[in-house]
Amino acid sequence: MNNITYRRARPSDTRPILNLINVYSAKGVMLPRPYAQVMDKIRDFVVAVDKDAPSAIKGIVAMHVVGEDLAEIRSLAVDEALQGKGIGKKLLEFCLNDAKELQLNRVFALTYQTQFFDKLGFHKVEKLTLPQKIWGDCVHCAKFSDCDEVAMLLNLGKS
Repeated sequence: MNNITYRRARPSDTRPILNLINVYSAKGVMLPRPYAQVMDKIRDFVVAVDKDAPSAIKGIVAMHVVGEDLAEIRSLAVDEALQGKGIGKKLLEFCLNDAKELQLNRVFALTYQTQFFDKLGFHKVEKLTLPQKIWGDCVHCAKFSDCDEVAMLLNLGKS
């Protein structure tokens, strides 16, 4: 889309980011995030904004480094009215370019949207192959013992 631009999130984007997360968490397809957590991780987020209304966030994604060679893609969401227009792909590409710049070898996501990630070169893996995630974040999640998200991994370099 020509009227969408992509940039790193700013602290003033925290509430609009939460609003988009809440749309999808209410549907059970994304984990909810508290305000403090989004604010604390604001530098992990990238936003897609309307050039004509720069405060109108149309898509979000976060990339969180979890190890020396590993990062996680989190909270990828696009305004429902704009899905299928390549915004999610561009947000993910922004993160992948950042991961390459940081010389990370692998990027993963825990997702229900396996087709989206599969089209972009990710492949399914067992969650247990991601111990940094499992023992860092997942153990604190309410869904830990009954998680139905699929782990998807993309190798960017030597592994």
